[in-house]
Amino acid sequence: MKKFFIISSIITGIFLTGCSTTDQSANNEKEKAIVRFTEPAELLTLDTTQEEDFTSFNAQNQILEGLYQLNDKDEVIPAVAEKLPEISEDKQTYTIKLRKDAKWSNGETVTSQDFLYAWRRAVTPETAPSYASLFVSTIKNADDIYQGKVKPEELGVEAPDAYTLVIHLIKPIPYFTSLLTFETFFPINQAFAEKQGSNYGTSSQTTLYNGPFTLEGWEQNSDTWQYVKNPKYWDKKNVQVDEIQTTVVKSTSTAVNLYQTDELDRVVLDGEFSKQYKNDPDFQNQNDTKMGYLRFNQGKDKPLNNAQLRKAISLAIDRKTFVENVLGDGSIAATGFVPQNFVQNPTTGEDFREESGIQQTFDKVAAREALDLAKKELNQSEFTLVYLAKDTDIEKKTAEYLAGQVAEVLPEVKFEIATLPSNNLQERYLSGDYDIAFGQWMPDFKDAITFLDMFTSTSGLNHVNYKSSEYDRLIEAAVATDAADEEKRWSDLLEAEHVLLGKDYVVAPIYQQQTALLQKKTISGVVKHSFGSPYSFKYIRVNKAE
Repeated sequence: MKKFFIISSIITGIFLTGCSTTDQSANNEKEKAIVRFTEPAELLTLDTTQEEDFTSFNAQNQILEGLYQLNDKDEVIPAVAEKLPEISEDKQTYTIKLRKDAKWSNGETVTSQDFLYAWRRAVTPETAPSYASLFVSTIKNADDIYQGKVKPEELGVEAPDAYTLVIHLIKPIPYFTSLLTFETFFPINQAFAEKQGSNYGTSSQTTLYNGPFTLEGWEQNSDTWQYVKNPKYWDKKNVQVDEIQTTVVKSTSTAVNLYQTDELDRVVLDGEFSKQYKNDPDFQNQNDTKMGYLRFNQGKDKPLNNAQLRKAISLAIDRKTFVENVLGDGSIAATGFVPQNFVQNPTTGEDFREESGIQQTFDKVAAREALDLAKKELNQSEFTLVYLAKDTDIEKKTAEYLAGQVAEVLPEVKFEIATLPSNNLQERYLSGDYDIAFGQWMPDFKDAITFLDMFTSTSGLNHVNYKSSEYDRLIEAAVATDAADEEKRWSDLLEAEHVLLGKDYVVAPIYQQQTALLQKKTISGVVKHSFGSPYSFKYIRVNKAE
């Protein structure tokens, strides 16, 4: 799940005139630290049971807080929880004590009931998000609730008092504590949310906050908003930035121009800009685990329900040329869906990407053969496919390049590109009104399953309509029958990726993103994560220029 942020700082001294008492007050007043960011797409929701886009995930991580958070080394540390969980001997019961000084922005205490309400809401069929799968695959009775078989009150979570949570898992899950840092596990104040009704999370005024910042000036479709230091936050002493002013900027050239005129302090680069500024003293390159990929709609009566057509398109793309000529930011040509340097074999230490090998690659001859088979199977000589992309510079360039390359290798296949704002694209994608949609996926937690389990037949994230009993069996083995056997589980995941990409061509991974950027020396502490939410702003520091 990630976004790129452009930052600038203004240190504003407050000078007052008048009597000596006023002068003294002015001298003692703290300088205000303000930074300016950009987002490449609109913020869609602050409701943790509705988010699916990177801007929303990022915003929620700044204004809300769960039991745990990630530090600058991606280590899990306590947040609303006092300390790490007490785990039973069978590793299936977690007991967590909450700190008593965690407050909502209206002054109310954050309690175990706030988590219980949010989690039940996340598995109730009428309110469950796509990410309900994170509960279904971990917590007792979540699946039965999600299927409508039992009531939400049967969820395997207890709140014996206001500051204690007891969580019952369906099996030992080694990554469960890190999962609790994810936004869908954040609390919701029941009285406030129910008072707002369907408006909850749709504006600054209809959201309640318990994180380092509150949000101001935002409604759906807004292109500006501000994060403001939360005076009720339990750890406010470690939040040293007072305000983060955010604007949606979709053009890299516009952002670079603002950076050069000192109106921004941080700008993410792509293509020629990366090459142009790679020797600049402000240039940085960050490792990333986010994958960019094509999603093929395999719904009934859709051309891409045909595996050979999917295979033809996947093999017609020269990923190496794409990352070098279009992205130019150090991104890596994808050969699979699980990224490099993310997870390793628990026995041998070998990287998943190395062990799994090349699942998809550029092959003109094989692409041509697959298309010929598709034409026969579908009794169709030409294909025009609707391709959805966000209306940002990089997604438009990506769409145009991929459309041109596929047409060059497979002249009978044309992409009809539809570029839309983030909210309109999301609605169209979820409705199934597309053939190909560009997507990006950042891991929710540190395990290969976070890339693979979204394509099971019952996953709420499976919007490509892929159904395979073989694939379902492999994922079920990894999460259940082989969960306690590390070697078997690893083998299940390797085989699952092969079925997904090398056999069924369900999606076409294009690149593993690396982030190129310029950042002024006055800014520090922008914490970037390799899983979960893209960034944490809590530790940002603004230093005076020398």
